[in-house]
Amino acid sequence: MSDQSILQIDTDEELARVMRQLKTLPQQLGAPNVLKNALNSTARKVRRQIIKDSKGRYALKEKKALQSESKILSASASTLEAAVLAKGPMRDIMDFMTQPNTDTAAAAKVLNSGAMKPLEAGGLKAFITTFRSGHTAIVQRRGAERLPVKKLLSPAVPHMMGNEEVRAEAEALAYETLQREIGKRIEQLTGARA
Repeated sequence: MSDQSILQIDTDEELARVMRQLKTLPQQLGAPNVLKNALNSTARKVRRQIIKDSKGRYALKEKKALQSESKILSASASTLEAAVLAKGPMRDIMDFMTQPNTDTAAAAKVLNSGAMKPLEAGGLKAFITTFRSGHTAIVQRRGAERLPVKKLLSPAVPHMMGNEEVRAEAEALAYETLQREIGKRIEQLTGARA
């Protein structure tokens, strides 16, 4: 099982900046709640964007896995930290775009930008089979013998969502969104534009 923090925002400096923008003591006492709400709103928006970017990048058939295997660790007034987390095992290659065996090996496409490629390594061709349990998978023999076979796997959801390009876009969005959310929350608290 793979577990990876996709994006984490921990900001003592932001709290100090919010405190400076609030003029009165009662408003300053509300600063932790301002930052908590801004962090949680930002984390939700960033998670949605990460899921959208991952769906656009990977040829995953069951796109709901990206949502079901990710969650938000929400900030509280006492713990001003929010995180977008993803957790899940390596995915079966059958979860992506695949073609059954034809003249060549079974083929798969993991990235939307890539082409359907035959799955063959060391002269051993991959093929689709159904196990006694009823599970269908793409497998490959381990040697010249008929058995054993190994099931072919592909990236886990944390790896897809933590992809370098997806992550870079998420970080940029997070910082931009956080500033906007803080401004909106300060405006709500003070009743004036910050």
